[in-house]
Amino acid sequence: MKPKPVRKYAQPKYPTRLEIAARPALLQRHQPPAWRKWPELTGAAGLFLLADTARLPAAGSPSNGGQTPPQIKVLTLVAPIFEHGEGRGATGCVVMSPPAFLSEEEALQVIREELATLGVKASQTNFVVPGVKITPALGEIYQKDGKMVFVPPSEKPLLATAADPNQKVAVEFVSERNCHRLGAPASSSTVQSYDLKAVAKSVAAQVQKQGQGKLYFGTFYDPLAGTWPSGKAESQRLLRFQVQDFIQWLQAQGAI
Repeated sequence: MKPKPVRKYAQPKYPTRLEIAARPALLQRHQPPAWRKWPELTGAAGLFLLADTARLPAAGSPSNGGQTPPQIKVLTLVAPIFEHGEGRGATGCVVMSPPAFLSEEEALQVIREELATLGVKASQTNFVVPGVKITPALGEIYQKDGKMVFVPPSEKPLLATAADPNQKVAVEFVSERNCHRLGAPASSSTVQSYDLKAVAKSVAAQVQKQGQGKLYFGTFYDPLAGTWPSGKAESQRLLRFQVQDFIQWLQAQGAI
């Protein structure tokens, strides 16, 4: 029997190093439960797995038979929705106790305070998320030559609520004021229902699908914890929990 060279390999049943490099979240999802208490273990394992990929031979070199090495696609990493608060409510003439909505300024204060604890300076607003477009639920109406003109809804670039471009971190806060711009259905009656958590999940899914380039993206939502004034304070508390969970996720990804 003469030995023969192997010309074709079966596809591995497990993630390869290149797949881990392209999708770092795989390592996070499949790490041993005990490691979750020590995020630095995940980071160390990721560096070990990626060590050889950084030394891939150049295209055309004798060591790779003249083949071009596989290119690693840089992905936008999207955090899960951290559920603190139902995010549901309604307004209108028949609603006896409408929720106390958080303003964008109030939400931004909470978000920036928490992110700043680990050096993330989310000072930029209206950050364009590369590659991501969302179709709003409502069109636009404006006046031209004394006539009202209606423009049907069309895809618009996603402008994140706040971002730290240096750290490659961007976040979106889903509120009563921007939920229709983010695709939430609008009611034609005097009563408008809100499910801001569902809108947050939809936004995250769109960023996961369309995002281009390296970016760590998180989506928060107004918890709508109750009526004014106690409801607003509780919503701020629950939003703070959302951001704290996102920070832990950033640490697990090695972003901060």
